[in-house]
Amino acid sequence: MEGLAPGSDVRERTAHWVQEGIRLLPHLPALIHHEDATEADRLRKQVSELRKELDELRREHERLRADRDEIGQALTRVMDSVQPINQIAQKLGVRRSPFEGGPKAPAPATTPPPTSTPAPGSTPRPV
Repeated sequence: MEGLAPGSDVRERTAHWVQEGIRLLPHLPALIHHEDATEADRLRKQVSELRKELDELRREHERLRADRDEIGQALTRVMDSVQPINQIAQKLGVRRSPFEGGPKAPAPATTPPPTSTPAPGSTPRPV
């Protein structure tokens, strides 16, 4: 009869689990809803933070774009003022930069290596 004891124990445990499940089942939707609500709140906060960050990045992007446009305009004005000066300098024959050296001196001519003279009493070899 010992073989029946484990089987009845299993039946008792199963019955207990079923009763406990039936007792807890009405609470399950509230638990699920609470977890869903908590997760939804967390996600709302995260979305709000990301929107703030996106707004900041958009403002910075616009500021950088405006800076770039301003620099481009300044460079255009500089180039417009330099071009006539360069044309005048070319007509007057002025060098482009005060830091440029004068005309380059020609490189010194290299002298050919000394030819060896044959020693007295030797015969020169043909080349």
